[in-house]
Amino acid sequence: MRRKIHKERIKSLLILVLSLSAVFLGLRTGLFDEPLRAGRLEDAPPLVISGQASPAAFPTTIMVSLGSGSYHGQRMDGQGGNYDTGLTILYHLFSGSLGEALGSSTPSEPVSLEEWESALAGVGVFFQYDTEISGTVLAGWLGTEVGGADGGMQRMVLSLRQNAVYLYYMGQDGIPHRSGTAVAGSALYENLEAFEPNGAQYGFQVAAFTGEPFTVLLSSYDGIPVIAEAGVMVEVFRQLETVLGYFGMHLSLARYLDEDGVRRMEEEGATLRLSESGLIHYRCQADMPRLVAWEAGESSLSLAIEAAREIAQVLERFSGEANVQLSNWYYGSDYIDGSLILYFSYYLGGIPIWTDDPAATIVIRGSYVREVTLFARAFTRTGQYSIVMPELQAAVAAGDARLRLSYVSAERDSLRAGWLVQPREREEADG
Repeated sequence: MRRKIHKERIKSLLILVLSLSAVFLGLRTGLFDEPLRAGRLEDAPPLVISGQASPAAFPTTIMVSLGSGSYHGQRMDGQGGNYDTGLTILYHLFSGSLGEALGSSTPSEPVSLEEWESALAGVGVFFQYDTEISGTVLAGWLGTEVGGADGGMQRMVLSLRQNAVYLYYMGQDGIPHRSGTAVAGSALYENLEAFEPNGAQYGFQVAAFTGEPFTVLLSSYDGIPVIAEAGVMVEVFRQLETVLGYFGMHLSLARYLDEDGVRRMEEEGATLRLSESGLIHYRCQADMPRLVAWEAGESSLSLAIEAAREIAQVLERFSGEANVQLSNWYYGSDYIDGSLILYFSYYLGGIPIWTDDPAATIVIRGSYVREVTLFARAFTRTGQYSIVMPELQAAVAAGDARLRLSYVSAERDSLRAGWLVQPREREEADG
């Protein structure tokens, strides 16, 4: 049932703005006849994230504020084949400062929206994630332990004021908070100086924008990589012993049978089904739990997220150039029993990929992982590029809905990015 709902949501997202994008593209130098080409991607040098920062902490948007209304924002990598600037470069430069800020943060206090907007407009660095993440989880992913700022965080700002760096953050409740940090202002400013303005701005600074006020609006979306999608179950079956290990199962002990394109494996109360379509489904009996998310007395959201993320990482053995990141979570209707549902999505170069099913759906009840559904696919860049309507124009057409640049899996040879429209209200199963 949930899978059907998810598919219907994807269909409902592909509305109006995509049609407007098509009109816009048709006016741009015959794009439909010949895709933009900017060289082969294999010619680009590989990028390596240094330090202890985990790819799990990779944000969806980073904005460098240079002061006086000048900004440099990034939401993707490889735009137009250029890997000298992009989301990974910004993450490489500023993830260490974000980790240091979280680790050295003083107890936080709420502040006004006016102060929050002032921090966005002043000199500093802004980070945004797809969903709220606790300071404990984020600090752990960045190789440290959180200090006093341990609230829910979806948007963060490292604000430089008179050589002092303050950490501002906002969760899904929309209430901004401020903490002091031990980050050296001179070190942060040295990295900020490396960037030139690229026309990015915040939604609240644009009179015609009626969407989320703290949305980062970028000025150009030319040269977005086109990607290809492929099935991977042949390789999954080749690495079956490794896959079973992620679920605490063993190839030598599991009983299995093949029926109608589905391989079913059973071991002491646990069942794993692998379908040729790419679906991998794990379930354990309530009275015989196998995968421990945390030990008794240690229950916390941060432990649950990390346990789920470790399971979802099995997909990255087969996902090509795409990575898998947490995209949403919520407490189930039977939360009285401790049920927590976490969603993970595929991303490539910072852009999410909407598939028929979330990349991973993981249900934790009590202190055990009860159910896991994975959708195994591979995504790679083709070396071709496309363009989409400028964000501000798309946002005006969409009204107060939320826009998201995304790839949509549609069983085609290649996927082009486009604008998806989502209601601003938080949905339960936005995976």
